[in-house]
Amino acid sequence: MAELLPLIAKSLAPYLSRRVWWLAFSGGLDSQVLLHLVWRLRERARSSNTPFPEIRAIHINHQLQAASAAWAAQCEQQCAVYHIPFTLKVVNIEGRRRGVEDLARDARYREFEAVLSGDDLLLLAHHLDDQAETLLLRLLRGAGVTGLAAMPVSRRLGAGELYRPLLTTPRTELEAYAAAQQLTWLDDPSNLDTHYRRNFLRQRVLPLFAQHWPDYRQSFGRAAALQTEAAQLLHSYISQDLVSMCAEDGSLNLRALALLSEIRQRAVLRQFIINRSNLALSSAQLETIAWQFLHAGDDRQPQFRLAAGVLLRAYDQRLFCELAVTEAPVLLPSELTWDLAEELLIPGVGRLFAIQGGSFVPTGSVSIRFRRGGERCRLAGHAHHRPLKKLLQEWRLPPWQREVLPLIYCGDELAAVADLAICEGFSAAAGEVGWAIHWAPEALT
Repeated sequence: MAELLPLIAKSLAPYLSRRVWWLAFSGGLDSQVLLHLVWRLRERARSSNTPFPEIRAIHINHQLQAASAAWAAQCEQQCAVYHIPFTLKVVNIEGRRRGVEDLARDARYREFEAVLSGDDLLLLAHHLDDQAETLLLRLLRGAGVTGLAAMPVSRRLGAGELYRPLLTTPRTELEAYAAAQQLTWLDDPSNLDTHYRRNFLRQRVLPLFAQHWPDYRQSFGRAAALQTEAAQLLHSYISQDLVSMCAEDGSLNLRALALLSEIRQRAVLRQFIINRSNLALSSAQLETIAWQFLHAGDDRQPQFRLAAGVLLRAYDQRLFCELAVTEAPVLLPSELTWDLAEELLIPGVGRLFAIQGGSFVPTGSVSIRFRRGGERCRLAGHAHHRPLKKLLQEWRLPPWQREVLPLIYCGDELAAVADLAICEGFSAAAGEVGWAIHWAPEALT
């Protein structure tokens, strides 16, 4: 058996410059071992006067067991022994369409993300047995390359990063360490309930695997690592496609997408939607989306509604993935006063801000209005006024974006159209310094 302390010290060495190490502490065997190892590293650093990150523990009470409050109290007492600050988060698990395991995981990770700031590191005690179970569960769900990569060793989480230093360590080594260090831990009785899929695999299926393939954990771990490499390689290729096919406004060129093979179309669509909304779709959904948008005529504006208020819609052979902003003008404010030195937040629509050094020179009071119909604009440097409606069409602005586009007025005169154009009489003369206007519609991420 390998000595765990040198292994964990080597694994965590690249993260010693982080401000805080948060440790997800359930009180079970795995997190007890990780907490003890990290505490030993800190004590060793203190004895040698070596800088070390601040250690904090976070415990999530899912309120799924009658003893959950008592478990939280025991975890807090254990952290007090190690002089490690303890944070308790109590969550409510609600919902019927998904399993309790998935709902609890989502709630847990939301709390983890909320406490991370700067470059904080979150340490999780997942080990090699957990990785093997995850790989099998993903396989049984029919996952693709990314899913079969199972749990990553590290990834971004909110403002910080998640890291699993024990992911290549079998549970048997954690048990041996705990016995040698005389550690005690909490045993959740629900871990024996084979009604849950992971427990069924752990209690009924994997012991049979071990009889015929004693090294199955290591084999599954290698398989997951290979899938991770394949997923990273695929992502690099797809990212190149997206760079060439996406416009500055974030839309995807459907004409260019149509030239790709069907397999590549789905891969590009999947990554485009993940990048814009963090939603992962099934193969069936991607096939439906590809057919609906790639076979629509130029005069059609198809839509496909996703979860969390996300909407896919096309205009001018461009695919947009956006929040479904209301199109009812009555819900927009009739007029807003704007001090260009301050950012103007329009709830549910976007934010408007200006930076000195641009070409917009306002006169008098500045206000924001939205389209009511019939507006006309004389662009700076042009001789004639033109209908704003025609200009927006020429600029290829999607219809749903036109209704929430802020129009900048000086008094009762239209002075600028968001950050798209400045009207005659409000443009900086040679040598004059004005404002640069920036309009940021409400984004998904």
